[in-house]
Amino acid sequence: MFSLNSNTALPRSTNHSPARLIASDTMKLPRWALVALCLVYILPGLIGRDPWKSEDAAGFGVMWTMATGAGYGGIADWLLPNVAGAPVLESGPLMYWVGAALINLCLAVFGHAVDAALAARIATVFFFFVAVTGVWYATYLVGRRPAAQPAALAFGGQPEARDYGRVLADGALLILLATIGLLVRAHESSSDVAMLAMLSIALYGMARSLEFHNQGVGWIALAIVGLMLSRGPAPALAILALWLVLIAFNKDFKPARRATAIVLAPLTIAGLAAWPLVTWIAVPDAATHINARLSEWARYFGGIDARAAGKYVRTLPWTTWIAWPLAFWGVWTWRKRLNSVHIALPGGFVLAMLGVLCSTSDTSDGQLLLVLPGLVMLAAFGLPTLRRGGANAFDWFSLMLYSIVAIFIWFAWFARMTGAPEGFARSIARLVPGATPEFRPIVFAIAIAATIAWLAIVRWRIVSHPKVLWRSVVLASGGLILVWTLTATLFLHAIDYSRTYRDVAGGLSTALTAAQKNVAPSGKRARAPAGSTGMPARDARYGNVLGGSCIATDGLGLAQRASFAWFAGVRFSQVDYAGNNIDECNYLLRQDLSRKPREEALPQGRWKLLWEGRRAADTDERFRLYQKSGNGTTRGAGDAIDRNEGRDTLSPSGALIGPSPNAESPAAGQNITRPADVLKKAP
Repeated sequence: MFSLNSNTALPRSTNHSPARLIASDTMKLPRWALVALCLVYILPGLIGRDPWKSEDAAGFGVMWTMATGAGYGGIADWLLPNVAGAPVLESGPLMYWVGAALINLCLAVFGHAVDAALAARIATVFFFFVAVTGVWYATYLVGRRPAAQPAALAFGGQPEARDYGRVLADGALLILLATIGLLVRAHESSSDVAMLAMLSIALYGMARSLEFHNQGVGWIALAIVGLMLSRGPAPALAILALWLVLIAFNKDFKPARRATAIVLAPLTIAGLAAWPLVTWIAVPDAATHINARLSEWARYFGGIDARAAGKYVRTLPWTTWIAWPLAFWGVWTWRKRLNSVHIALPGGFVLAMLGVLCSTSDTSDGQLLLVLPGLVMLAAFGLPTLRRGGANAFDWFSLMLYSIVAIFIWFAWFARMTGAPEGFARSIARLVPGATPEFRPIVFAIAIAATIAWLAIVRWRIVSHPKVLWRSVVLASGGLILVWTLTATLFLHAIDYSRTYRDVAGGLSTALTAAQKNVAPSGKRARAPAGSTGMPARDARYGNVLGGSCIATDGLGLAQRASFAWFAGVRFSQVDYAGNNIDECNYLLRQDLSRKPREEALPQGRWKLLWEGRRAADTDERFRLYQKSGNGTTRGAGDAIDRNEGRDTLSPSGALIGPSPNAESPAAGQNITRPADVLKKAP
């Protein structure tokens, strides 16, 4: 990581440059410091916690389903991403493939010493490092170009192109780590991190193509395929469109036209065809599954609406801080060279991704990561032209903001641990009702070390008055890392308690165990029918539901489904693409957003309420478990899954609003073809 592969000397531009630097301004960060900084950023918040609501638990659920075959079974779980039998259509399988492979690898090497949730989050670390490495290299390669160089000084002493490119790359990395919107998304098991990595690879490939055409467009092809396999066609099409515009209108990229035809086109076509081709071979009824995914992806291009536009206007300025003011400054100061690679490439990237945002009504937070790689790269070229007053303003703002927040976090922790001052301690406790304060020496030591490191950075910046190029963003990145580290150590237990479904799943498990001790309505103890092809009794993955039985769902979100399957070891009914339960089940788990049960009728038959539960930190969300006490069926009963990713909304009755992949839903009791029934069984 962060090693240089080329020593090619590029000629310095003779044109006027707005940047004025001397060699001492381009002091680079050591490689070990870059890697350590990234580790300090990414590791807190990943270790020692459960899967969190919402995208984190849902993403882990897909990985765990793939690794264990807990959904459709066999290769089908790898080809058709699902959470315990509920299809996931919004994102591709790339992130899930890597996470599932790591779960199996850790299980084979470490056994149960490393649990599946932690193993899955290693995929997050992997894609995060791919993202930061891609941004670093792309900035370095473009920063070495003649048009990006600072002006030559009368008596010499200006930095070498190689050193200048490296310090720009270091600045881009620091800006990326200082971006507020990346913080939470980079610590979740979702496809958004994989999408960010593929976008960074695309930037790197375009920058690489300036010197090595075939290699560069090969990386672009990999990025396009990776984007299709992580977030769908919209970002991939935007990258392809940007590349075609660059090779058509920018003189620096025109030499790569031939490589585009002989390398990019065949590699992209082959890569995009691989997943559907394998699915077509392994799944006889593959057209149904492929059409369902294409229909879901087509909904993405519904055009921006007032809700999406309002969210972008409100959130983009603070989620992309500190990148956007530096990017605007960079464009302004380099405005006479807008067609130069160091402005045209990242600027075109940002415009292309803004075009993606304007094509959809998707309001999920992951959408905001689309502009980050290009914006960060553009911001890095604003650093050489930043005035001393501007640099000091960024420094003092970051120093004051993050120091105040850090002091508040320490004060809140002290109040929570000691109960003084009493009023403030009660206010903190009300945020996470039921969570018990715990003093953990190792966690406390990490928080102390992070605070001391912050004080050392502040002293270095104030006392030494460094002139290095990235001085204006080191406090911003260091301060954000400090705040996150304090939060993810001192309050990790409380956050985990408020975001996990472990305790609720425990209540569900207890209710199921008690129910299975009772006599079934027929007078016989419930058990799998003879010759049943369902799960055997007390299967290791489904310890709390007797063989041949299952739990149908109504309005259960993907994150909740994954959490209950993982923590409680229950077997859920499969769900078809129209959102209907497929299996005949003796139990029904309903999720409500009210304190009273919904008024609409339950599926056919008589049902008995067995259990009701919720998370202590959530006053609205309710889960109710029913047991069938008479004749009836759950097959074909609507599930109305709430995927909670900003695309689908639930009406007050719980019905899913918006078109479904299938135009018609089967009636209750009708024979239904489940995805697993049409799969070729893996050996």
